[in-house]
Amino acid sequence: MLRAFGDGERLNLFPLFPHDLALDAEMARIALAAEDDELVSAVVVASERRSELNPGARSVQAAAAHVRGLVKQSRAELAEAVELFAEAGRRLAQVSALDDLGNQRLRDGSPEAAIEAFDRSLILALDIGAGWDAARARSRLRDLGVRRRVVGVDAPRTGWAALTPAETAVVELVTEGRTNREIAEQLFISPHTVSAHLRHVFEKMGVRSRVELTRAGAERNTHRTF
Repeated sequence: MLRAFGDGERLNLFPLFPHDLALDAEMARIALAAEDDELVSAVVVASERRSELNPGARSVQAAAAHVRGLVKQSRAELAEAVELFAEAGRRLAQVSALDDLGNQRLRDGSPEAAIEAFDRSLILALDIGAGWDAARARSRLRDLGVRRRVVGVDAPRTGWAALTPAETAVVELVTEGRTNREIAEQLFISPHTVSAHLRHVFEKMGVRSRVELTRAGAERNTHRTF
């Protein structure tokens, strides 16, 4: 799709695209598979720039680590992305990072470590109702001679676990005291999209204002790292 714009225009979508942090890694995979060094560089620059602008946002740091891990074929960077996504509550992105970590461990000649990553990916995917991702993890395990029978649970509809990755990213910045316009600029989305995410967050969290949401985030921080 990007190449259809021509060599002079195809990268003009950056930094507006991708609009969701988890898509940084997806674009990096596409660029690497196509051996498109220019596109790889553009993805790296965009993800690192977000990282510089949002030093306290774990999901942003996780996305940058995920891209670095893919580009450098680094198990350490991918493992860091997995844990940062977990801390940020971005579980679907964590599943993706676990899959990439497992694949990298295989390339590095560590099949047992790869199985551990794919196991975590399968369990987490089932837990959040990500059927396609669960099927992919099972396929990876079967290729390694491992069969797993894991029963998933219904995805929660309320509370922190019910938030989507995009909603979680917005919440992180709200709890830092950012305005909707500032959040939009940081995440490269429109203020209208930020408002829509916040409406959904309020419903899922049972709060009526940013103050209540920030208070809920502070209370959560007393039990675990946000």
